[in-house]
Amino acid sequence: MIQRPENIYDHYHAHVYFGPATVAQARTLCEQAGRLFDLTVGRVHEREVGPHPHWSCQLAFDSTQFDRVIPWLEKERHGLNVFVHGVTGDDLADHTTHASWLGQPAALKLEMFRR
Repeated sequence: MIQRPENIYDHYHAHVYFGPATVAQARTLCEQAGRLFDLTVGRVHEREVGPHPHWSCQLAFDSTQFDRVIPWLEKERHGLNVFVHGVTGDDLADHTTHASWLGQPAALKLEMFRR
């Protein structure tokens, strides 16, 4: 079963995953989220970065924004997968036990956190 996002941390990242055919869709989604919710929008990475196995764009927000941002992302993602995790300072836990999904999960490249 896919773990759904819950509002239990102070801060969050949502990583919108996309590929060459959906980069424009992802860029629009992230820009709209930034405008609507006044959250921090990271760069649109047209390559894999960090532990992410797909191209991605990071949205950063806090628990006061969570209950508006997550339902909106679920409704507006139109097939894009979104990796959501708490930001606690423990990168490995944030990307595993503090992680959830909108859409289909993907295997992250966690080796970088186990060094």
